[in-house]
Amino acid sequence: MEGKGLLFTYRLPSFSTDFNPIEKLWRNTKKNATHLKYFKTFEDLRESVLAAFGRYMCNAAEVIRVMKKLRSSAELQLLVDSFSEK
Repeated sequence: MEGKGLLFTYRLPSFSTDFNPIEKLWRNTKKNATHLKYFKTFEDLRESVLAAFGRYMCNAAEVIRVMKKLRSSAELQLLVDSFSEK
């Protein structure tokens, strides 16, 4: 961790799905729109995924909740990492 003043930089692994917000939204989308569901056509699958995206667009609270949870877990991980470096 390097920093001066109020700006800090943190090195993250190049592929860190735990810290990538879109991965959390994709996981929720798959869980709500596609998991354990049968789609007769690709269009049916597409409509289900688009409906999930529509819910995100109409209800930003869901997206914000995912981001807050991600931020909390990232801050906790950074705190743990800072103690393990000492």
